[in-house]
Amino acid sequence: MLSKNKIKFIKSLQQKKNRSEFNAFVVEGRKSVLSLLNSAFKIKEIYCSEAALKKSPDLNALNPVIADESSIEKASGLKFNKEAIAVVYQKKHYGIEWDKPMLYLDEVSDPGNLGTIIRTAEWFGIEQIVCSEGCVELYNPKVIQSTMGAFSSRIPVVKGVESFLEEKPESINVYVTHFKGEPVKIVSGIQKGVIVMGSESHGVSGLWESTEHTKITIAAAPGSKAESLNVAVATSIVCFQIKQG
Repeated sequence: MLSKNKIKFIKSLQQKKNRSEFNAFVVEGRKSVLSLLNSAFKIKEIYCSEAALKKSPDLNALNPVIADESSIEKASGLKFNKEAIAVVYQKKHYGIEWDKPMLYLDEVSDPGNLGTIIRTAEWFGIEQIVCSEGCVELYNPKVIQSTMGAFSSRIPVVKGVESFLEEKPESINVYVTHFKGEPVKIVSGIQKGVIVMGSESHGVSGLWESTEHTKITIAAAPGSKAESLNVAVATSIVCFQIKQG
């Protein structure tokens, strides 16, 4: 049963202050909830409709509470979700593994872009993402939804640019995306290194510009009038290139 108080609580987690207070977030939709199976997340509660369980019997392994579709719909932040909803405890990664390729996202503020980048990294097997402190919050519902379940295995580390650069070993190369730089194919097949993706509107922050790093660019077609690439699209191209060679 999904009581009125439970619905109110779940709805409250649409707001960041409540997610922080309760150290929890919401996962919505049958497929996204199913991605929690065998993940490292601790689940507080899951509600599923009977129809959802018929479509995806594996949901039973998560010990869901059966709820009617109208109650799930009332608790959901999505326009169309009558199948499943979960409240999950947040978890954080603090350590950085320097011996593998990683993405550093600098001030990426759009939740759809961050979610798509996490999904893309999962697809290409880029095992680590680091977000600047100015990035949109991972547990924003739009971020979670945009990952299409990839959040369950790709949890970004949050680290300020200055502290990140202080910790970075000298042997680790940094590649900063820029309008003018080396062709992006320079990262083809790299086994370790940091690729910095800038914000949608401002590019990379000044601290990256003021340090000696390799600048890389995704060349536009001659005569292109587009000002820039969407950061999620650019990240997809970079991830594809890393996996070449």
